[in-house]
Amino acid sequence: MTKIVGMFFAAIAISAAAAYEPLSQRPVPQSDDPNGWWQKRFAEKQALVKAGGSEVVFIGDSITQGLDGSEVWEKVFAAEPFKALNLGFSGDRTEHVLWRINHGELDGYKAKAIVLMIGTNNTGHRPYELETPVDTLSGISEVIQRIRERQPQATIVLHPILPRGESPDDPLRKRNDEINESLKQLDGWNNIVVCDFGDRLLDAKGRLIKDLCPDFLHPNDAGRKIWARALVPVLRRILSSNDADTPRAAQAIRRRTPEYIRRMADRRRKLAENKTGEFDVVFLGDSITHGWEGNGREVFKKLNDDYRIFNLGHSGDRTEHLVWRLQNGELEGFKAKLFMLMIGTNNGDDKAEDVAAGIKRIIEIVREKHPESKVLLLPIFPRAENAKNNHRIKNEKTNAIIRGYADGKTVLWLDFNDRFLEPGPDKVLPRSIMPDLLHPNHDGYLIWEAAVRPVFREVCGR
Repeated sequence: MTKIVGMFFAAIAISAAAAYEPLSQRPVPQSDDPNGWWQKRFAEKQALVKAGGSEVVFIGDSITQGLDGSEVWEKVFAAEPFKALNLGFSGDRTEHVLWRINHGELDGYKAKAIVLMIGTNNTGHRPYELETPVDTLSGISEVIQRIRERQPQATIVLHPILPRGESPDDPLRKRNDEINESLKQLDGWNNIVVCDFGDRLLDAKGRLIKDLCPDFLHPNDAGRKIWARALVPVLRRILSSNDADTPRAAQAIRRRTPEYIRRMADRRRKLAENKTGEFDVVFLGDSITHGWEGNGREVFKKLNDDYRIFNLGHSGDRTEHLVWRLQNGELEGFKAKLFMLMIGTNNGDDKAEDVAAGIKRIIEIVREKHPESKVLLLPIFPRAENAKNNHRIKNEKTNAIIRGYADGKTVLWLDFNDRFLEPGPDKVLPRSIMPDLLHPNHDGYLIWEAAVRPVFREVCGR
């Protein structure tokens, strides 16, 4: 049994090893090739590989091959700055991609970004009893592993399988959706970026839009333009290390207000008063974290009696402001066992992916400056009255991304958001806990305190 990518694939490894090696993992060329087109295309692409390859490579099936030569391909991906190489082959399943990789498609050059979308032919060409979602995931996992072996420096841009079938109840759509739930968990792991644009091809009822995918499977030029709008910013960030191509949410931007600088100076004085220079827990965040010294002061006092706590929450902060603070002295002059981080609700005009990038950067800075410490990563708290609110929806999308940053060892994930909400499908946020539907009151901080105490006890040893 070959190595499976990531801890979340452990169940796949156990299942597959216990029974058989799935067809999705057995490298073979396409056999249903009466006119030799597949081998001919492979030879043509090999010539481009031997000529130097590309910094941007697309790997996939007919959906990816359909880009090749299209207007979107010629104007966007084949042009500067990408000059991409298209290794999409119509009809390919994961085992065919594995054969191609094993026979040189990724050899002899160094790519910066490899765009991967594969799997819809595994589910579409085989009945469920011959290939389960776990089997397809095993094949995709093996493809990722082979890419990583041959192109270890490259960022893998992983597309979930695109929606297929007109209705959300289409059996193949549901089968692929089950696979995608696992694929999305790979975002941020081992230099993988998940780029999911499938919902942009759907109407409000989840039906695949015929004007974008006429056969309810392959995007046309209109669908490909949506693809490009989602993918181009990701590729630009990968190809460039300049701040101009880094999401604002991940940049170091200072809030230029006297109160902001005053609070930073006040913290330095508090730090100087701590003769040991050691803390159990350091709080990082915005006004919700700052509020431990406001609405939560009584709860904070009780918690501070048991643990040495340094509160670095600052009202109004976005992720970029916290990045600036951490790079400008707020992590200097002390040691800590644990950093508790919750940030992002103020990034209202940023996309969920960009907010997550900012949170990832914060974790990286903390780990760089305090490698001996652990990070307790909290999801952005619920805001607004019900789950249909746009702020709530975007924050939940961000939370789904950032939970993948936790490895269970140095970065710990703790989600207790449901404790703030009333039972029921609407997930109503009661004003009895958050009067302004954003900031906890005393009772809200009691919920927070009860949730984190077991982690504090485990990490800090008391």
